[in-house]
Amino acid sequence: MRYEYIQFAKGYAIFTIMLFHVLQRLALPEILQKAIVFGGTGVHLFFLLSGFGLALSKSTDSIVGFYQRRLLKVWIPYVLALTLSLAAAITLHLFPDRWAAWWAGVGGWQMFFPKYIESFGGHYWFISAIIQFYLVFPLLQKLYSKLNNPLIFCLLCLASSVSWWIVVFYLDKGGIRTWNSCFLQFLWEFALGMALAKTIPQSRVTTFLGKIRDQYWQPNQWYKWIFGGIVGATIMIAMILKTGKFGPVFNDIPALAGYGMLSIGIYFFCQRYFTPANRFFLWVGEYSFGIYLIHILVLNLFILCLSKVGTQMGLFWIPVFVVLACWTGWGFGKAVTWLKLG
Repeated sequence: MRYEYIQFAKGYAIFTIMLFHVLQRLALPEILQKAIVFGGTGVHLFFLLSGFGLALSKSTDSIVGFYQRRLLKVWIPYVLALTLSLAAAITLHLFPDRWAAWWAGVGGWQMFFPKYIESFGGHYWFISAIIQFYLVFPLLQKLYSKLNNPLIFCLLCLASSVSWWIVVFYLDKGGIRTWNSCFLQFLWEFALGMALAKTIPQSRVTTFLGKIRDQYWQPNQWYKWIFGGIVGATIMIAMILKTGKFGPVFNDIPALAGYGMLSIGIYFFCQRYFTPANRFFLWVGEYSFGIYLIHILVLNLFILCLSKVGTQMGLFWIPVFVVLACWTGWGFGKAVTWLKLG
């Protein structure tokens, strides 16, 4: 399979994101509540993979075709997930949000309003950021073509992101989702994905990328990737714990580096020693978007069912939730496919 790691990484990322969200519901010590944020760092890898995938996509040859495909692939599943969440909010009171939040999501203006961007569980902020990237993607394509230099392209986008981080920090907006999750926050990651897509497949690339591809992109190098991932994760968590409001705004670079390297190490480890896990993450990766859209709804329903029988969410129930969320996300993806074909 070409770029098998990409699908594995999607599955691994949604898996850790689900763990992060369910662990948030448990009574953990404060230091662990901050440390588990690393699991949610999967969204950073998603932004990179989105840039990578779009840069390779043939649908980008036509702007009209590009937006038609985004409408079918992203907006329709998103609206369906919002509708299911709204129904659960009205009938079961799983969420405090109602029609105004639904319209804000469907219409796309939730990205501008803090009270709407975290509606129906809070995870739909990611869709707002992705939509922003879709809007600017043709411009990024033109910029890349004009520069014809992946390094300069990445540096310019990194400079834009750093400038945004500085603005957010000095305006003290780091805790507001409409600010800390604007596409500019993650532009450097998306741009890096685009650059990798355009350079990695080439027979001759820069010395650094060539060395990584030829010497370290091997299953027997898994421990080196995991070590690098642990270093990056440690730096990220230290910034969150020790630097106050500075860390959450400026820790994206060690977050992506640590999470990305760890995912590569686990990918190679699973290939070499634990193929069932490799197959599991590949399967989850195939339905990762649907699982992401629906997993918070499944989590809230699961917790509600547990409460009805006098049981609270605990570590024992996490594997059950993960299986239910993956199975429901698979069914959701199939339903979306049927609706689009129908």
